[in-house]
Amino acid sequence: MALREGLGSRSTSSSLRLEEDSAGRRTNFSSFSSSFDEFGPPYADLPMEILVKIFTYLTPSDRREASQTCRRWCEASHHTAFLENFWLVLHRQPFDANGPPVRDLLQSFRHFPNVHLSEVDFERIGNFFTHFGPHIRRIVLRACEIQERDLTAILRRLPALRALTIESCRDLFMCVRLFEDAAEREELRQTLSNVTDLSLTHNQYLSDAILHRMVEIMPSLRALALAGCHISFHKGLYRKFYPGDGKQPSESVLTFHYVSQLIEQRKGSLRALDFGETLVDDNALEVLAGMSPALCLERLELNRCEQLSSRGLGTLITAQAAHLQHLNLSKTFRLTDSCLLQICRELRGLRVLKMRECRALSNQGVRELVQLPALEVLDISYCEDVNGAGLLEGIASRPNETLRELRVRALNLCERSIIAISEQLSALRILDLGYCFHAVSDLCVQFIFRNLVRLTELDLESCRKLSDEGLTGLGMLPIIQRHEQQQQQQQQTTAQSGASLGNGSVEGNAAPADDQARPASPEPEPALQAATAHMRISLRSRAEREIVEDAERKKQLLEAMQRKDNLQSARDDGTTFSGYSIGRLQQLRVLNLTGCNRLTDVTLLCNFKLLELRDLYLAQCQQISVDGIRALVRGCPAVERLDLSECHSINDRAVEQIAFHLHRLRTLSLRRCYQLTDFSLDYIACHARRLRELDVRGCKHMCADPAMRLVNLPLLATILPGKQDENGANGVFGAGSSASSPSLPPAPPPPAAPSRASMRI
Repeated sequence: MALREGLGSRSTSSSLRLEEDSAGRRTNFSSFSSSFDEFGPPYADLPMEILVKIFTYLTPSDRREASQTCRRWCEASHHTAFLENFWLVLHRQPFDANGPPVRDLLQSFRHFPNVHLSEVDFERIGNFFTHFGPHIRRIVLRACEIQERDLTAILRRLPALRALTIESCRDLFMCVRLFEDAAEREELRQTLSNVTDLSLTHNQYLSDAILHRMVEIMPSLRALALAGCHISFHKGLYRKFYPGDGKQPSESVLTFHYVSQLIEQRKGSLRALDFGETLVDDNALEVLAGMSPALCLERLELNRCEQLSSRGLGTLITAQAAHLQHLNLSKTFRLTDSCLLQICRELRGLRVLKMRECRALSNQGVRELVQLPALEVLDISYCEDVNGAGLLEGIASRPNETLRELRVRALNLCERSIIAISEQLSALRILDLGYCFHAVSDLCVQFIFRNLVRLTELDLESCRKLSDEGLTGLGMLPIIQRHEQQQQQQQQTTAQSGASLGNGSVEGNAAPADDQARPASPEPEPALQAATAHMRISLRSRAEREIVEDAERKKQLLEAMQRKDNLQSARDDGTTFSGYSIGRLQQLRVLNLTGCNRLTDVTLLCNFKLLELRDLYLAQCQQISVDGIRALVRGCPAVERLDLSECHSINDRAVEQIAFHLHRLRTLSLRRCYQLTDFSLDYIACHARRLRELDVRGCKHMCADPAMRLVNLPLLATILPGKQDENGANGVFGAGSSASSPSLPPAPPPPAAPSRASMRI
């Protein structure tokens, strides 16, 4: 008993000492942790003003990633300063307040200033718009199944609405009684008093009466878009549907005669009109020109208006010369150089000019673009008669610090014109050189990397002369120096010729001038030197010879990279590696290298580190393998859209690297990658948690229904399966419809898997 008591007392005292020691340790630890945090400084405790200021330097994608760090950073990322470009997107979802995702959104603490509803079937609206409506500023309804009463109930809950877009909603405009109640229109007129933009594009059943009632409930309207609507411009049809005085708008047709009356009533406030993809003609533009000076248009969209000619455009341009800033004349096939000359001479304040596929344009009109001092965006793609001489004598003839975006896709340019663009247009942010087959070379790309370091988008699609040397800069310094020496010699020759003409000694200096002006013959490539050194007759075909030369070139570049990694070798032969690599474009976010089939893993292994890159297109780059992909995913961790269609060297290990390292990946195209198997789908299912779109068409060794292996990806909305791929062109997630030939319309994408739906925020 005593022993038991002694043991008990001893254990009690020892336990007390342990409690005291532990209490002391806790006290010391608490004092220690108050002065030091093993996880680093508490950035989450920064004032909200400082966090918001820091977040202003981030892109929207980076802010989205930072918002997942903690709740306070999430609140900072949803500050009102960032909500302007924040969109809630529902695609192919049943809009039911009693089911997901609408039911889940009603429990959200955030607000949605912009809502995009695409192919949504409205069933039960509930109190969704009652809850979020006061904060919605822009709403888009595209191809939605919505009835008249639902639209009216939605608009009543949107007092802060600024822009309304209703596109391809056929059933809605088949109802002729839309907004027919006068009391209802008066109520909506007060609610929608702040709406400035109305877009009713591609609605074939829109009529004069419905348009009149919709414009009536929006008293502050400044922009009206009717692109793709069936507007009648023939006066005979107007007389048929408007017998008598014609004061009441028709419930059956949409006529320009009545549209012009609405514009006449609102000409004091309207600033933008869109009649793209309609039969608008010269007479209609002359009617609009007659409304000036009260009608002051700042933006005019006339995309694909095939009935227009220089007569109507010239009249309207003269009337709106003092105000017009944005002009879109793409696919206006009858637009000539005379009209472009008038644009350049009269529209001195023009900022955006789009003339894509205007086939009647030539160098004569393009030369005059240099007269537009405020021009920021220029698109002259697919103009067949425009070549490099027009650019050299026009926008690339002198320095320009204003132009931000230049698209010259599929023009017959020359090497000199592209180099001049890189030297004279130093403020470019977007450059599109796609399908310039013969102009874009390694030398051109080197000058782009040297001069245009602020590019955010670079499109080099199907520039088949590009190789690893151009994108890495390996061994390009001698070629750059030789080109610059030739340019200096030509300038000196030109100056001497001018001086000799002034002195009257033309004959004596003619021969030396020709000799100096003659460009030095380019040195043969190393692969060709090795092939001609042995003086052997090759029995290979042209394709086989190109494959061998590419393999030899890749081997030489890999050896050069190994020598560069050795510091001693770099000191001994430093000039060999003094070219410019793509790594200089640190602000680049979109890069399109589709069809550049001479590129190999060397391009991705040598300084391909673009931390801001979001969209990367490498379709048809058939020499890229898992080694290049391994370097790509480490050098470009922020990629969200990746296209590897027809990259036949890509295998399951490459897909594993992509799924494991690219945490932001949302769209992945693996079309016609024949080596891929079901293991690739397993890697995607395990690691690509944010993937939304996947294209595996033409992958022969995959299962017929890949959706069965990807059921655990809740965000995956679109899966394009199938072993047979009848369309051999670019993938559906490629660089866009611009990649297709302008003469042939792109094939429509196949329908998505019906079991999937998406909600993008």
